[in-house]
Amino acid sequence: METRRASVSTMQQGDDRVSTGIGSLDKLIEGGLVRGDTTIVAGQPGTGKTTMGLQFLVHGAVRCGENGVYASVIESGEKLKRNARRFGWDLDALEKEGKIQLVSLQSTMKAGVSTALETVLEALHTVNARRLVFDSLSALMTAFESTAEARSFLHIMLKFLEAANCTTLMISEVPWGRQQLGTNFEEFLGDGLIVLESSFDNSRIRRRIYIPKMRGTENRLEGYDYYITREGFALAPTPIPPDKIR
Repeated sequence: METRRASVSTMQQGDDRVSTGIGSLDKLIEGGLVRGDTTIVAGQPGTGKTTMGLQFLVHGAVRCGENGVYASVIESGEKLKRNARRFGWDLDALEKEGKIQLVSLQSTMKAGVSTALETVLEALHTVNARRLVFDSLSALMTAFESTAEARSFLHIMLKFLEAANCTTLMISEVPWGRQQLGTNFEEFLGDGLIVLESSFDNSRIRRRIYIPKMRGTENRLEGYDYYITREGFALAPTPIPPDKIR
């Protein structure tokens, strides 16, 4: 019995967690994401994927002493800064302090996926980043001619991020009316999967979060309502009753 207790204690001590910056979410996943893991954040347009990514980075830079990079194929740096100001997050100041770097890949992607990845890796090195948000995985995958090529490239990319000890959120778009995530293999390569969902409920939009996968973590599988307030993400304290899902 004593040996078993010691083993459990050692495992807990070595379990390095990275706070998402969303306290109510961290409570569901043993305090945060496992350091170095890559988590897919999938959802329809308007579900708050970008907000979650920015909150993750800002919390790391301001509260945890962990610099970060936001690499976007979709949004420009100026638009990200404008959106962040709504929550009181000053990305300009964090950039000047060298705590966060915003990387726009809109033009870089035209030169090829490898060039875009090199740009991201250079940014990670420049600020000694420990957190990365990539927006979006769906846009990156469209640059490949085949699923096999995309899968091979993504596997290499994830292995590099793991070796760099960089905790990553990979944003993935889910079109309205579809359940499949991107090319239907990204969720298998990531260490975790967080699904953000919007649906109409009595003439209003209801937002729900599900965590179907989180390696090395005992997480709750129920869905939770969530809200986007002036401070960012907040989850309801209790899970959605089974009869209320969908």
